Amino acid sequence: MQNLTTEIEAFFTDLQSLAQVIAPMIAFLGFIGLGVMYLGSSLPIIADWKRNNPQASSQVVMGLIFVLIASSVASFISFT
Repeated sequence: MQNLTTEIEAFFTDLQSLAQVIAPMIAFLGFIGLGVMYLGSSLPIIADWKRNNPQASSQVVMGLIFVLIASSVASFISFT
């Protein structure tokens, strides 16, 4: 039973490390995408896409908030 417990703890430790590496990259790409959506509005392709997807910006912002909160929680867990 000790071996299974050790393996489960190692799995969650690896999962936490992976989340701490991936979360900032996803947040960076999300901010780049949000900037392209706002600054590229003068381009016809992006303007049409924004017109057809009016909630896209708010969904990207909510996703970024979720990623930042999840990475903060993961970093708090690692310090305890």
